Amino acid sequence: MGGAIVLAAVCGSRSTLAQPAVPTCAAWITTQEVASAVGAKMTDMGPDERSPGETVCSWMLRGGSAGFKSLSVEAYELKYIEASPTAPGLDAFYELIVSSGEDAGSAKREPLAGIGLKAAFVAASPQVLAVVQRADGVARIVGNNLTKAQITAVARAVATP
Repeated sequence: MGGAIVLAAVCGSRSTLAQPAVPTCAAWITTQEVASAVGAKMTDMGPDERSPGETVCSWMLRGGSAGFKSLSVEAYELKYIEASPTAPGLDAFYELIVSSGEDAGSAKREPLAGIGLKAAFVAASPQVLAVVQRADGVARIVGNNLTKAQITAVARAVATP
């Protein structure tokens, strides 16, 4: 009977071991959601933590009839945004990201109704940008050789908890 108690204690301690945290960008969108939004299975390049509260997930599709395509989802968590010296707060940070996209490509934003707290699309060629404000952060989504419909579908997936 003493052995059973030891076994139970060991098994119980295994379940309490800390699991590595899922990077925020990977929690906000999965490779399956990307494939569904883009219409093709893209290679997952893996998540990268740039700094605490800032992660980026990237996917790529080379060759084939569709040509080269890429997608990057940068997730900025609330703690990162609140520490921003230039744009603390969700609204200010969202505006900073959207305005930067407009300035870089000289295209104006198009609001994306019904996505997140608010979302916008900014066209450029061959890149497109979508920015999504969620209650827990802001996502900057950059697509290369993706359509507005595809990047909007990615934005919708990112906005869905």
